[in-house]
Amino acid sequence: MPRPHSRFRLADWLILTTVTLLALLTILVQTWSEWNAVVMESSRRFRDHKDLFYRSFEQQLTQARSDAGQLRWALDEAGRLQTAQWQAICRQLDDGRWQQLTLVLPQGPQAGRYTCGQAARPLDAASIALAGQLQAHHAPVLGDDSSRKAVTGQPPVLSWLYPLHHDSRLAGYIHARYLLQAALDASVRAQPDHAAYALDEGNPLDDPENGSYPPAPMLQSKDWQPGQFFYGRPIYDDPTIPQWLTHWDNLDWQTLSGQPYRLTLFDRSPFRKWYEFYWEDQLTIALTSLLALLIIVTTVAVLRTRQRLRRAADSRRRRLARRARELKQAQEEQQLLEAALLDTSERERQRLGSELHDGAGQSLTAARLLADSLASSLQPLPPALGALQSCLQQAVNEVRLGARGLTPAPLLEEGLEPALQALASQHDGSGVSVALQVHDTPPRLDPEARLHVYRIAQEALSNAIRHGRASQVILALGNAPLLTVQDNGCGFDTATVSHGIGLRSQQLRAGLLGRSLQLQTDPGRGTTVCLA
Repeated sequence: MPRPHSRFRLADWLILTTVTLLALLTILVQTWSEWNAVVMESSRRFRDHKDLFYRSFEQQLTQARSDAGQLRWALDEAGRLQTAQWQAICRQLDDGRWQQLTLVLPQGPQAGRYTCGQAARPLDAASIALAGQLQAHHAPVLGDDSSRKAVTGQPPVLSWLYPLHHDSRLAGYIHARYLLQAALDASVRAQPDHAAYALDEGNPLDDPENGSYPPAPMLQSKDWQPGQFFYGRPIYDDPTIPQWLTHWDNLDWQTLSGQPYRLTLFDRSPFRKWYEFYWEDQLTIALTSLLALLIIVTTVAVLRTRQRLRRAADSRRRRLARRARELKQAQEEQQLLEAALLDTSERERQRLGSELHDGAGQSLTAARLLADSLASSLQPLPPALGALQSCLQQAVNEVRLGARGLTPAPLLEEGLEPALQALASQHDGSGVSVALQVHDTPPRLDPEARLHVYRIAQEALSNAIRHGRASQVILALGNAPLLTVQDNGCGFDTATVSHGIGLRSQQLRAGLLGRSLQLQTDPGRGTTVCLA
């Protein structure tokens, strides 16, 4: 027989597809997780760098403000300018960070404006006005002349004003203009991986995603590209991986006039500069892919094994179904054969009964009549002749009884109840009490069915007397059950006693009637045969 084509069922394909999709999804999720971790780590490294860059820039500004305050030491305790000390401090601060360092003395014999590297000049109206505004201040304050935008030929500066008080009066003030480029250059030297930067003032940062801030910064590195701020063209056209990263930070002050002043420092770096895909991440993705592939291969193997088992089970079921059909056919043939045997046996019984009644019965009857005639002619009657008459009469009765048992058809023509009553009457005087009870109106049966019921009752009654040694037997005829034969015999154990031909014949007759034969018995408790 050719082997059937091996293919999966729809349910198996669904299982395999689901497992494959889940495995691929696991690989994608793991890859995305590792990739995202790398991106986050790269971003973290860049943020750490830019934080150092910002702190360095802020430290430069703080240090410059502190250095400019050293000019106060050029005044003695009386508030007079010490020229030699002034010049020494100016030489010390001459490091290229300052656009201008000026000491203003608004009153006294030394009143005027003293600028490092320049000759003293008289006071002007602006200096006198600044002195008036600084009367109420005791700490350094940002000047309003700090740069707010890029102007050609004018480097951006941060202006600080330092009020100098002596005996509760303003002895003067320091006006220091710090070059912002100096702070950026120092920060770059401290952070060689600074990448690109830009410095702007008053930047609103209201649309950093689509804007190009700063559009015109005060200061910027030579590789700063306006118009490409936060995210550039994605790497490998992946929208999740930017070509560079950009961050910013703010420094806020308030000027002498009360106006806000904000410096925004932008720091930009190529993403690839910080991106690093470690071999541990690659190994994790490879192991995840290998595990997913192993799961898919295992699933295919399990489904193939399941398919082979299913084919084996189907083949076994087909063989069992074929054997069941063959067994059922054999049982049907056996039932037909047994029914034919019963029919043949019944015909043979009827033939034997007829021959016994018409042959031996008639001969015995003629012999008994001859003995009666002989007895009437001989007087006195010889004892042997009287005994012969009695034997012949007994023989005639027994032949008639045997013929009636073999051929009960004439009795059954009158009905099942009279036939069973005649069967019970055959045991009168035998020492066994056989009684017939009719509980309900029995169903109407055809002659063949009545014959089967009669034979079942006859076999059950014979077994009760011969094997059960019963002294009392009750035949019960009704509707449900149809027939019950109950005796008070010795009973038997159905597990240890094999069923003989008689019981098999009874069961066969019950099957032909479309009914079941039930046997209830226990050792010492009698036997009940029920035709239901």
